[in-house]
Amino acid sequence: MRFFLWNAILTLLITSLSGALIPEPEVKIEVLQKPFICHRKTKGGDLMLVHYEGYLEKDGSLFHSTHKHNNGQPIWFTLGILEALKGWDRGLKGMCVGEKRKLIIPPALGYGKEGKGKIPPESTLIFNVDLLEIRNGPRSHESFQEMDLNDDWKLSKHEEENGGLFINGYCFTATRK
Repeated sequence: MRFFLWNAILTLLITSLSGALIPEPEVKIEVLQKPFICHRKTKGGDLMLVHYEGYLEKDGSLFHSTHKHNNGQPIWFTLGILEALKGWDRGLKGMCVGEKRKLIIPPALGYGKEGKGKIPPESTLIFNVDLLEIRNGPRSHESFQEMDLNDDWKLSKHEEENGGLFINGYCFTATRK
């Protein structure tokens, strides 16, 4: 009985220690271009307009590019809410407009064991990302202030039409209570 108890305790101890020794996967970030002046850095909840190219690390093949596959149009996404890859949420924080970064994203922070489309399972991904614009997320107080052009604490029809944030065909507008 004692042998069984000690064996169970030893097994639990080894299991917990081995789990603690396995490091959390990290995104490798290389700044390719940084603007001379940075007025604002990205944070969670921000809307980001980016151009990007995505490559497979194993053979360098291009699997997606906004320049080639998105009618040449950049994309909007919200940072920090898993709207994009976990690796993007981690690797694009603290970025300035005009900055270009290279992200090397391990499988656990990319498409993992499943893969997706042209991306095989367990693929390390490389992204070159160019930040074109930052906006406040649709629910932030600052985004209401950006839309309220005449500072009257109300949104006129004109302000809603011209100040609303359009994402994937949806218009996000703010209302004051």
